[in-house]
Amino acid sequence: MAHTNKMYWLKVRTMLFGHPLASHQTEHAKVGVFGGIPIFGSDIISSEGYAPDAILNVLLLVGVLGYAYVMRVSLVIILILASVTLVYRRAIQKYPQGGGSYTIAKAYLGENFGLIAGASLTMDYVLTVAVSVSSAIENLSGIFPWLIPHKVLADCFVILFMAWINLRGLKESARLFALPVYLYILSLILLIGTGLVKVLVYGVTPSSVVMNHVPAATVSGMTLFLFLRAIAAGITALTGLEAVSNGVTAFKNPSQKHAIQTLLILAGIVAAGLVGLVLLAGAYHIVPSDYNTVLNQLGMIIFGHTLPYYILMSTVAAILIIASNTPFAGLPILMSLMAKDNYVPRYFKNLGDRLVYSVGIWFLCIISIFLIVIFHGHTQAMLPLYAIGVLLCFSLTGLGLARHTREVKAAKWIPDFMIFTFGGVVCFIVFLIFIVTKFTEGAWIVLIVLPLLIMIFKTIAKIYRKEIVKLEITPEAVADFKREIAIVNKRRAHSSLAEYRNKIIIPVYDLNLIVLKALKYAYSLTPQVTAVHIASEQERANKILKHWSEYNIEVPLDIVQSPYRSTVKDFISYLDRVEKNSNFQTITVVVPEFVPLKFWHNILHNQTGQHLKLLLLYRKNILITSVPYHPGDENYVSN
Repeated sequence: MAHTNKMYWLKVRTMLFGHPLASHQTEHAKVGVFGGIPIFGSDIISSEGYAPDAILNVLLLVGVLGYAYVMRVSLVIILILASVTLVYRRAIQKYPQGGGSYTIAKAYLGENFGLIAGASLTMDYVLTVAVSVSSAIENLSGIFPWLIPHKVLADCFVILFMAWINLRGLKESARLFALPVYLYILSLILLIGTGLVKVLVYGVTPSSVVMNHVPAATVSGMTLFLFLRAIAAGITALTGLEAVSNGVTAFKNPSQKHAIQTLLILAGIVAAGLVGLVLLAGAYHIVPSDYNTVLNQLGMIIFGHTLPYYILMSTVAAILIIASNTPFAGLPILMSLMAKDNYVPRYFKNLGDRLVYSVGIWFLCIISIFLIVIFHGHTQAMLPLYAIGVLLCFSLTGLGLARHTREVKAAKWIPDFMIFTFGGVVCFIVFLIFIVTKFTEGAWIVLIVLPLLIMIFKTIAKIYRKEIVKLEITPEAVADFKREIAIVNKRRAHSSLAEYRNKIIIPVYDLNLIVLKALKYAYSLTPQVTAVHIASEQERANKILKHWSEYNIEVPLDIVQSPYRSTVKDFISYLDRVEKNSNFQTITVVVPEFVPLKFWHNILHNQTGQHLKLLLLYRKNILITSVPYHPGDENYVSN
């Protein structure tokens, strides 16, 4: 019955998430430029769905006069786009491991700025999911009004769907999203091309096609501050550009070349799309509203209620949903890098069965749903927070590279220095404008969330550093271990190994004081002790073998390869083989367990030992015991 239930669960799991992928299939699971555009580009491409609205909402504060400044604002944004593109192009060239703003800020500006970038990216990715999905449902509400009262529920359902798709792997999401993304791009080209032909050839009379009355001016004339506010609002068109530099490792080899090609193509699409849309919006005097976006109005004016209009609006909604896929690809990679630096729990760096960082995907899913519920799925309420994180990342990346360029002073470094400085300074100015103008609309939350995230990162790193020091092997601890082993061996000098009918197996991840305590305990009971390391990472396996040999640990160590990174499953399979091929009366599993000083510190550890004990509880012929290690045990020296 148990075997039947296990097989049934495996079939359900395979149906939901696909067959597990072995570690050697990593390259096969990556994407090229064609797949990289829908995965990493859907966010920035989808920004065109609301960037024109954001620009016009500011410019129309001066009434009809605002349309005269639409193209000027757009051209400034395109200039910033070019600068930021060059910044991230260099980031990809210098850091093929990914990480983008976080990696560069940490390397060239210091730890604190790296954590600011990491916190900003984290906030940006979470808000990208919430904003994109919310905006998509708002666009669909124009076609299906019955969605309006159920908007929050629909948002949450879409986020869960996106998490599920990404848990199936990068290639799965690329295959699924390629058609709607490329269909959207073609629809946008058709919309802008047809619209420009109509305007240039036939002309346009705004009053005859305007769908909303242009509001009366609430500001007396255009000012520099208002112009900068419009630029700040339009910068949302650039959100998502940093994702490519964060996810370089997701591209096939040569990964840097493919990432740069993807980045440049996306920048070109965004520049052409933004200019075309704002030009048409200005010509037709479009007035955006919450449930009647610029794209929707242009589609109705240019296409009418025809098939192209419905294709456009369907793909708009689709790509706004797919835009949330970019964070699902980018944030888990960022979290894995920060986990390697000990700023977030270490289990964020573990690859799941489908060669994706599944913990990061679930984290993003849960936090995004929480935001949707808190803000009731209102896009404009979340948009200020969303753009602020992006702008701060842009600024830190540009300034970090500018500082590095100035210090290195390679050949022809001055043009690079000017580009990086321009991008960093302009983005920082726009960041300050956002903070000031959107402060009462929710931007104040950023000033609380960012320091809070940085404090959390630093606290986690501090805890891990203390634990590493407390658990590190010392010459005294090794000498004490060998002394105890020698005493036990002396006591057993006249005993035959065959007399011991109890086998003890100890799962080990690394050689530290926790493991030494467990080895001493086990060896005091029987000489039939074997340590087992489940090798999901060859680098880690080589490290433990080296330490085992270096300290001359007398207990045998078995390395069990885990191509699918299923540590607990592979350990139990090892137990099955030992149980089947041995004549031992009992097999005991001794689990070394670290007991943190504070209970809440347990969330920083993956609780593999607890999971293993729970699974082995129902095994009749397997005994299991824990050897807890409390901080301070390292001060104990046996007599």
